[in-house]
Amino acid sequence: MSENNKKYILITAALIVIGAALYFFYWMRTPQYTFTQIHEAVQQHDLTKFEKHVDLNSLYAHAYDDVVYYAFGDPKEANPFLLGIVQSLKSVVVPIMTEQTKHYVETGSIEDNTEETSDIDDTAPAPTPAPSPKTEGQQLAEQLKERTGFGTMRYEGVESSEQVGKTADVAVKLYDKQLEHNFILHVKMYELDDGSWRLTEITNLKELLKEREQATAAKLKQLNSKVQAELDAAVTAVPGTIAIDSSGGWFPSYTMQNTFTLNNISAKTITGLQGSVEVFDNDGMLLQRCRFNDYLTLAPQGSSSLKKLFSLNQFKPETVRLLRSDLKTVKWQVTISSVSFDDGSQLQLLTQLPKAK
Repeated sequence: MSENNKKYILITAALIVIGAALYFFYWMRTPQYTFTQIHEAVQQHDLTKFEKHVDLNSLYAHAYDDVVYYAFGDPKEANPFLLGIVQSLKSVVVPIMTEQTKHYVETGSIEDNTEETSDIDDTAPAPTPAPSPKTEGQQLAEQLKERTGFGTMRYEGVESSEQVGKTADVAVKLYDKQLEHNFILHVKMYELDDGSWRLTEITNLKELLKEREQATAAKLKQLNSKVQAELDAAVTAVPGTIAIDSSGGWFPSYTMQNTFTLNNISAKTITGLQGSVEVFDNDGMLLQRCRFNDYLTLAPQGSSSLKKLFSLNQFKPETVRLLRSDLKTVKWQVTISSVSFDDGSQLQLLTQLPKAK
């Protein structure tokens, strides 16, 4: 081989190495690479690295606002009293979600097993604690976790990235192992001084919440198909009337009253049943699900009229949407999830998704 050829090969190899190094240097300063770092931080329980690339306070502050908007709709049209109560809990919910996420990154566990100690004699009857912003905030935090699939989502990679100056919109593919469903999460990121990036906001959370509700309903329907057919052949429930009452005053409480007729179309006597009243908006989105449990004796081919009164929790997003709805236009149904017969047999639906393996 001539000296010129050797030099050419060496120069070409050097250019390839330099090109690869430059590409890697560029890659390390892209939003896509930052997601690799975030994923590694979670896998390695490296909270310092995780917090460098994820602004948890900003992330959950924006997420809380989106959930409130999803529940209330346009704030200009919402009940200002209820909206004010829920917005006032933001300062409680955001720190709870932030600390639970840090705990998850550090330990890999979703549950925070920290136990509070007390010098109160636990043999004495404990007084019923009064409602507090922290208690309500914890409830809202748990609802936020459940709705967004916190702990069941698996990072699958970056689908696309669009960068404008020091900001970027990144589409991230997530797989929900509980629902066996893929979701695309759009996030906003800002470039840091060292050229790396930091995640600050989910920009399509409202759409994700709606998609996840629909996917959850579809998954439950799939899992329950066989038992549902058997229940349909055993009992029917015919809706009657629906009404909502308010106690009025500065701190109103709300109740929903439903009447319906049960028909035993099986050949066996029904001795008990469980079910739920479900209310939907015109788009088919669930506004309220209230469960009931009845012990009764309903002979084959017999019928029974039932009246149910349910207390509504105005802090739950679906309740807020229901209170803002026109009851003349909503759709509602009675779903029977479990039936017990006099011979000891039972038919029972899943009402919650089984935990992911």
